[in-house]
Amino acid sequence: MDLLFYAGYHAKDQNLIDIATTHAHTVLRTIVRPDWSTFHVCNLDPKTGKVKYQQTHQGYSDNSTWSRGQAWAILGFTQTYMWTKDPTFLQAARHLSEYFLCRLLEEPRERPYVPLWDFDAPANGETEPPRDTSAGMIAANGLLLLHQALGTESVYLQNALRIAEDTLAHSLSPQTGSFYLDRNGKILALGSKYDSILTNATANNNEHALIRYSDHGLVYADYYFLEFGNRLMRLGIL
Repeated sequence: MDLLFYAGYHAKDQNLIDIATTHAHTVLRTIVRPDWSTFHVCNLDPKTGKVKYQQTHQGYSDNSTWSRGQAWAILGFTQTYMWTKDPTFLQAARHLSEYFLCRLLEEPRERPYVPLWDFDAPANGETEPPRDTSAGMIAANGLLLLHQALGTESVYLQNALRIAEDTLAHSLSPQTGSFYLDRNGKILALGSKYDSILTNATANNNEHALIRYSDHGLVYADYYFLEFGNRLMRLGIL
C-alpha cells in the first residue's frame, strides 16, 4: 500500500491512491479481528467480495496471531494514515499496536520485547517457542511512525526503543562480515559464514509447511533494523 500511495501522490494518479485506500479498508474489514488481533490470510469471493475463509499459512493455527502479520498491520495502517490522514486508520494502528505490546508481556521471559513467532504458539516442554526478530523490528518501525504521527513523547517511542534494545541484546549476530572492492569497483565478501545482522528470525514454522524453518537470519529483520536506525536519525533522536 505504501508503494501505491507513493506512486499515486508523486504521479498525481488518483486511481492508484483509491486502489490503496480501498485495499486498506478491505484489510481492516477482513483481516483484523474484533479484539484487534489479525488473521494471516483471507480468501475473498472475487465476485461478491465476501469472506470465504480466514486462515494462516506461516503462523501456528488459523485462529492464532502470527506476530509478523500483526507487525505488518501496525506498520501498514500507520503508513496509510500518514498518506490519507483518515482517523479510521490511526485508530486501527493504535489498537493493533496495543494488542501487540500487551502480548509481548503476557508471560514472563528473558528479553520479552523480542516477540515469539506466533503469540499463541505453545512451548515444547521446557523449551519456549521460537522468536521472530523480523516481527519485532517491523513493529518497531510502525511504533516509531505512530510516534511521529502523534507528535508527542508517546509510549510508542519508548516501546519501539525497547524492542530495538532487547533485539540487540538477544539477537545481534556474533558473526561479522568483511567486504572489499575489487579493481572494477565491485563489492565482494570475504569468507562464507556471514549470514545476517540479526539472528532468531522465523520465516515459517507452521506444522503443515513444506519447509519449516526458524532461528535464522532473515532479510526482513535486517532491513527493518537498518530502517529503524535511519528513522531515528531523520527524527533527530539518534
